[in-house]
Amino acid sequence: MDISVVIPVYGCPGAISELYRRLVETLEGMKVSFEIIMVDDRDGMGSWDEIKKVALKDSRVKAISFTYNCGQDKAISAGVAQATGDWIIPMDCDLQDAPEKIPQLYEHAVSGGYDIVFVRRHQRKDSKMTQFLSKTFHKVFSYFAEIPFDYELGTYLIASKRAADKYRASKDRGRDFTMYLMWLGYKHDFIDLEHENRFEGKTSYTFKKKMDYAIKMMTTFSNRILYVPIHMGIFSVIVSIIYLIFVLVSYFSGVTNPEGWNTLIIFVLFFGGAILSTLGIIGLYIGNIFDMTKQRPLYVVQETINCEDTTDQ
Repeated sequence: MDISVVIPVYGCPGAISELYRRLVETLEGMKVSFEIIMVDDRDGMGSWDEIKKVALKDSRVKAISFTYNCGQDKAISAGVAQATGDWIIPMDCDLQDAPEKIPQLYEHAVSGGYDIVFVRRHQRKDSKMTQFLSKTFHKVFSYFAEIPFDYELGTYLIASKRAADKYRASKDRGRDFTMYLMWLGYKHDFIDLEHENRFEGKTSYTFKKKMDYAIKMMTTFSNRILYVPIHMGIFSVIVSIIYLIFVLVSYFSGVTNPEGWNTLIIFVLFFGGAILSTLGIIGLYIGNIFDMTKQRPLYVVQETINCEDTTDQ
């Protein structure tokens, strides 16, 4: 198999048939063997029914349905687990990622000898607020995860089987495919493609979902965020020492303060800082243990079509 296209599906049932048509037209024109893997993330809008229609008439379409909504990253994980191609191409279902750009991605990766080619979404069609939140998140994420990450990168990319195998073998709970490939450090490049208009519906990522996802990704990709309470604790201890010096200087200078106030403030700052530092250190160990001991599957499969392995992961 030359190419596997992985599509997490949520909230765009009306785009499935058009997406399938354009994908088949493009991939057949490339004269390559291919498979299309659509993963229904249980949107409750009838997406699975539309996926089944194309999968039942074309054996090159693999269809997977979850028992509950697991999230885009888990849907991509399920699709990559099923992929058998030498090249893996994940893309959104709403046609903002144009299927007609796949030959350009493929040619760039093969001719350049790259394991991964990331797509920068030129002239993004998202709202200004969405772009601002995305840019802010990725700046914060880059700092805490220690991975330089461009906010214009999205799901659309092409990755070699070697890179995809590393992702499949990973036990990380943070399953963002793009971020993980960036972390791998394999030979990669970037290509600018225009972001298309959404074919149907609107984004399902509310502000709360974006915040939850940001926290999840930062805490699973790195333990660096756990150093924040340690630094806060150290800062509090330093402030308490400075305040103690100030009180002593005031006392010997004849300046009076309310009785008991100085002692209370010093003790609160000092021990509060010490407790935060201790909790931060303990948190580093608990965070590592927590990630290693959770054994729940990433997703649970309810139904598949044209798939060989239906094992939950």
